[in-house]
Amino acid sequence: MKLIKPSSKRKLKMLPYYFLLPPIIFLAVIVVYPLIFSLKLALFDWNLINLREREFVGLGNFLRLITDGSFWNSVRVTFTYAALATSIEFFLGLLLALIASQELKGIRFLRTLLLVPMMVAPLVVGLMWRYLLNANYGVINYFIKHFLRIIPPEWLSHPSWALPTLIFVDVWQWTPFMFIILLAGIQSLPKYPSEAAQIDGAKGYQILWHITLPLLRPVILVALLLRLIDSFRVYDLVYSMTRGGPINKTETLSWYIYQVGFKFFDFGYAAALSWVMLGITMVMCSQLFRVISRGTKEQ
Repeated sequence: MKLIKPSSKRKLKMLPYYFLLPPIIFLAVIVVYPLIFSLKLALFDWNLINLREREFVGLGNFLRLITDGSFWNSVRVTFTYAALATSIEFFLGLLLALIASQELKGIRFLRTLLLVPMMVAPLVVGLMWRYLLNANYGVINYFIKHFLRIIPPEWLSHPSWALPTLIFVDVWQWTPFMFIILLAGIQSLPKYPSEAAQIDGAKGYQILWHITLPLLRPVILVALLLRLIDSFRVYDLVYSMTRGGPINKTETLSWYIYQVGFKFFDFGYAAALSWVMLGITMVMCSQLFRVISRGTKEQ
C-alpha cells in the first residue's frame, strides 16, 4: 500500500478552498471594492468638474441630507410608491393564486397568460405604457374619449395622476410575481387541516382566515420582502415614464441619487445618499426577517 506524504494530505485538504478562491476574488472585486470605494467617496466633497480637488468632509455629506428638502421628498415618494404597489400586488396576487389553485377549466392557460407582463423588461414596459397613456395619441385616452365620452386626464404630466399611474404600471407588471410565489405556497400546504375543518362544518372564508393564511405566513412574508425591496429601488419606470416629474411628484430615492451623481456630478453626496438608502433597505429587511422567524416559530 502506497503511503501518502503529510504534505500531500495538506494539499488535499486545501483543494476545496482553491476552487472557492476564484468566486471569492470575483465577489471581492465586483461587490466589496465598490462598496468600500463608495463609503470612502461619501466622506469627501468630490465633484466631477474638479476631480483632483477632493476635500475631506467626514460626515458632512450625511449631515447635509438632514436639511435637504429634495431628499425627504424622494423618501416620501419612495415609501408611498413601495407601500401602495406592494400592498395592491399582494392582494391581487393572493386572489389570483386562490382562484388558480382550484381545478377550473382553462386555468393552465390563465396561469401562463398571467406571467407575460413579468417577462418584459421594466424599461420596455415603461416605454410601452408611456405611449399607451400619451395625452395626444395614446390608445387608452382615445378609447376613453370616444367610447366613454369622458375627457381623460394627462396621466403622466398631471401632479395628481403621475404617481398613481406609475404604481398602476408596477402592479400590472409585478402582480404575477406575487401570484407565482403565493400559488406555489398554497399548493405545497398540507390538505388534512382544511379537510378536517370542512368535516367540522367550517365555511370557505373561515378556512382561508384561520388555516390557509396562518400556514402561508412565511411564504407571504418572503414575497412581501422581495417585492418591497424591488419596489423601493425603482428606477426604470421613473426613467422611462416621468423622469421624476411633474414638479418632483415621482422623484424616487433612486432617481434623486442618479440626478445628484450624474446630472450635478456631486459624487460624494450621491455616495452618502446611496449608503442611507442601503441602510433603510437593511432595516426594512431585518424587521421583516424578524417577523418571518417569529411566525415560523409560532407554527
